[in-house]
Amino acid sequence: MREKILELSNSFPTTTGIYIMKGSGGKPIYIGKAKNLRARVMSYFQKQRDRGQIPYMVREVDSIDYVVTDGESEALFIENSLIKRHKPKYNIRLKDDKTFSSLRLSIEEKFPRLSRTRRIKDGGAFYFGPFASGKFLKNTISLVHRLFPLRDCTQSKFERHKTRPCLNYFMKLCSGPCAGKISEEDYGELVRQATSFLRGERKKLVKMIREMMEKASEEARYEKAAYYRDQLVSLRENAEIEKITSSRFEDMDIVGFYRESEHYEFTVLLSRGGSIVDKLDFSVKSFHGDETESLREFLGRFYFSDHYIPKRVLFPVSIRDREGYCQWLTEKKGKRVYLESPKKGSKNELVRLAMRNARESFSRKAEEKAKQGKLLKSIRKSAGIKRVPCTIECFDISNIQGHQIVASLVRFRNAKPERDRYRRYRITTTSGQDDFQSMYEVVYRRALRATENNWDLPDLILIDGGKGQLNAAREALQECKVENDVDLASIAKAEGRTRIDKIYLYGKDEPCDFSSNKKGIYFLMRIRDEAHRFAITHHRELRKDKTLASQMDGVPGIGKKRKILLLNHFGTVEKIKGATAEELASIKGMTKQAARNVKEFLH
Repeated sequence: MREKILELSNSFPTTTGIYIMKGSGGKPIYIGKAKNLRARVMSYFQKQRDRGQIPYMVREVDSIDYVVTDGESEALFIENSLIKRHKPKYNIRLKDDKTFSSLRLSIEEKFPRLSRTRRIKDGGAFYFGPFASGKFLKNTISLVHRLFPLRDCTQSKFERHKTRPCLNYFMKLCSGPCAGKISEEDYGELVRQATSFLRGERKKLVKMIREMMEKASEEARYEKAAYYRDQLVSLRENAEIEKITSSRFEDMDIVGFYRESEHYEFTVLLSRGGSIVDKLDFSVKSFHGDETESLREFLGRFYFSDHYIPKRVLFPVSIRDREGYCQWLTEKKGKRVYLESPKKGSKNELVRLAMRNARESFSRKAEEKAKQGKLLKSIRKSAGIKRVPCTIECFDISNIQGHQIVASLVRFRNAKPERDRYRRYRITTTSGQDDFQSMYEVVYRRALRATENNWDLPDLILIDGGKGQLNAAREALQECKVENDVDLASIAKAEGRTRIDKIYLYGKDEPCDFSSNKKGIYFLMRIRDEAHRFAITHHRELRKDKTLASQMDGVPGIGKKRKILLLNHFGTVEKIKGATAEELASIKGMTKQAARNVKEFLH
């Protein structure tokens, strides 16, 4: 096979392109980019030092395909598109691939409003961020509204309060432009101050406010002067200012990493407008022994998603095809982007800071992983099960007097919730309150999918209930012939004064002995509570949908989909009643006639 692939590689072109290494069944196991396809692919079959896991990958290669591109920028785009689509096992995969929230200041409006968004569009607004920490973003918004009371309401709400401002005005979190409580000129001054604050221009902001305070005092506008004075006091006293402003930092991303074997910890410090606003940490595995190649691949995966691209990116070592990355990011951003690996000066200090944070993050996670391993091993010992429960799935049934029966599945991996694997079920095999049959159905449906991609069985299935539910789950696993592939237990509410629940295994009358393992039993109780919360949330949504449907049955042109659209947008029927026909018609999926029908029917 090696000779066959070498012969095939020798026929590859020497141009820029993408190579796709495939394993058995034609599934991609690694996708890469190269300036010279032939030389790059053949290098994998040469003996070199520090090759990491490359020899292991090469043994799995059955065939290699390639795509020729017109340039490096196009190659980078195609490479990352294919990686995102196929998720090859040997490519770096970022679990945290979501888009983070930013602050948006809508300067195109007469009275700009401050809001949070995940989408960044060109023109019409200023953006600040992104913020990886939702708590930090929330605190920043709260601080901005206390210092500079800008509105955060939608245009429809703004127009509804023309005669009387909302509660935010009376709480001094908004200046009340909707009801004419502030002039357009004064509001514009607030916008300029807030913009300077969010850009980290602290000295400029303090000077601006002090000048306005002195001017107001000279003109005998003492109430306004006192307001500016209070702003200055808040700027000096609020400790959070120091966290987000520093004159030493530029607008850039600073990337650092720490490595042990194939395990990497990447840290990205986000500096926006002169402020370090957040820090992102990524734990990944890379089969490359070459750190520069791993860094190159990480940068491609990181910026291929919708992360904001700053003007400058700093990293510790030079990467192959740096100019190609500059071109790709410049085209993606629409403005010139610089990639640097500084060797001295203040920028080098920033990179060293990122490297130190990466090392700290790696150590912290390693320590946490060791604690998790100890906890899971203790659960195995106390429960007397075969496997260490690195993955646990818990099932819960929820109903109201036998109606609208639903089930939930939550999954924990290494003692942490794996929320993208949560699932909800509607019970279809019983119409009455039969918890045993309901549990049998949901476990049976789950076990049937054990052989499907991303539906591997957990180490432990935990059932919320007593022996009846446990026996029903066991029967479902036996029906699917997987009863020996997974451990099974149930968690039952404690009776009497004790608040510690009981864990039962199939075929045993007595509960497991967790008397000396309080952390273990509390952890299992936490998983059960999460499954119950998830089921109850689904139940409330179903009841809300039913309530809406019952109140809007018979509205011409309003079917199930439009009912759900209206509910998702307004939240309650009362708010739908209070909305104007124009507001109803503005919702995607509605029409003007359908909106008029709703108004006429509800009134």
